[in-house]
Amino acid sequence: MGIQIRSQISVFRPRLAIALAMFLFIQGCSLFNGDDEELFDQPAELIDFNPSIELDRGWRSSIGKGHEGLDLMLRPATDGQNIYAASFDGNVMAIDMKSGRKIWKESFDMAFTAGPTYRNGILVLGTNDGELLNLDSMTGEKIWVSDVTSEILAPVAIKDDAIFVRSVDGNLASLSTEDGAVNWTSTHNVPRLSLRGTSAPVVISNAVLCGFDDGKVTAYDLLDGSLLWETMLTPPGGRTEIEKVSDIDAPLVIFGNEVYAGSYQGAIAALAIESGNIIWLSEASLYAGMDVDDDIVFASEADGTIRAFSRFTGREVWQKETLLNRYPSAPTIIGDAIVVGDLEGYLHWLSKEDGEILQRTSLGSDKITSSPLVIGDSIYVQTDGGNLYSVKVPNESSR
Repeated sequence: MGIQIRSQISVFRPRLAIALAMFLFIQGCSLFNGDDEELFDQPAELIDFNPSIELDRGWRSSIGKGHEGLDLMLRPATDGQNIYAASFDGNVMAIDMKSGRKIWKESFDMAFTAGPTYRNGILVLGTNDGELLNLDSMTGEKIWVSDVTSEILAPVAIKDDAIFVRSVDGNLASLSTEDGAVNWTSTHNVPRLSLRGTSAPVVISNAVLCGFDDGKVTAYDLLDGSLLWETMLTPPGGRTEIEKVSDIDAPLVIFGNEVYAGSYQGAIAALAIESGNIIWLSEASLYAGMDVDDDIVFASEADGTIRAFSRFTGREVWQKETLLNRYPSAPTIIGDAIVVGDLEGYLHWLSKEDGEILQRTSLGSDKITSSPLVIGDSIYVQTDGGNLYSVKVPNESSR
């Protein structure tokens, strides 16, 4: 129960605070009685290993004030030359990805909670007040600000002249890149109890796909928002409202003709991208996310277990509890390894073949919520403390 209780405190939306407090009070006896019982499960101790990957520590840049305890998906973006990053206290920076030199920095009276997303010379960020900010990536100059219906906790998707944004009230909206005008909005019911987080929309040729808090993956027409298909991964189960939580907050991953999705206390699945039909489904509980290569789907479970599944059948290939209760980020593939961050600021490299630890490095003590960004042989990581790091992996093949 450790991670569920901790997750409820740190990731459930504020509107659920009273209900959660009542739950904790009712459960008080079982949670706090006895010398051997603890509210939180302790993170797994770091194990000894023989390093098999060389690392070169690159540069570090302070973006702004951190967001410890909020578990925000503030992940840097790139145009291939510069890295763009934002902080919770309203800073946005452009940084030369090789040298770490600041290109420009702008500050806004906003609390950024998602982004940035880069596309065709613009940067788009979301705030806790439901604002979308569009910036010129060359200068940081504001192009426009537009409002959506509620808080934005996931990066937007951009295709052609449209921006697609998911808000915490269940709405998915399309806005014009030119002026922020709303093209269409689709409303999705939000369960009474859900995790604090949302799945980011992803776009394909004719559709925008998104996961929702009721455990469904939905595809909408890009132009008018009409429903194309909708698939439930697993129906909510359990006797209590908490046991029924089955949010899809992990980012969807498109690979080939499939979309890969994972739900909390539910399943990980491969769906046919054109129809939403389930190709395979395996029991799992995801919150952070996954990454996919030609053969394997790598996923971080909510309890910290790292699992590998066959991309073709969903059969489990291996699982490792090395990072149990260390709340690893979604994995990112680099060469023959996957890399994840954890709650104590460590980056861990695990073998794609068997999940064994290949390397580890500390980026300070701040939690790493967002998945590492891999560009060539370099890794860029933004910590919850507001710092951006680069780490180079010499002589390692990249994605």
